[in-house]
Amino acid sequence: MMRRRVCLWGGAAALILLCVSRPVVAQDFSDDVMETPSAGITAWCSASNGERGEFYLTAPRTLHSASPAVVGSLSGHFAQTVNARFGTHLIMSAPHCRVFRNAAASEAARAALVTRASKDALRIRDPGIF
Repeated sequence: MMRRRVCLWGGAAALILLCVSRPVVAQDFSDDVMETPSAGITAWCSASNGERGEFYLTAPRTLHSASPAVVGSLSGHFAQTVNARFGTHLIMSAPHCRVFRNAAASEAARAALVTRASKDALRIRDPGIF
């Protein structure tokens, strides 16, 4: 029985040459993955603690991307900050942050949430910079 040897070295060298010959630039990625801050992507995070009568709400901030990884990381960081500063136990993987394509929609939703928290007699607390 005769065995064939397949030479993979030539293919690997061509692939390396192809990768090295052209630098990767931001335009190579789709708009869904990498977006500029001028796109108006705004996010803020919130959580309530009914036992303590508190509602935690951040100021709006501009994001560079609306990808689930970025928003999830922001939510985890928010939960970690609130837990450390206020002694709560927010779930790190919960979706605490909301993302909006423009500032007007963000402000309207945030104002409605503040109104609802006030009606529920929750004290609004700002976790500050996180």
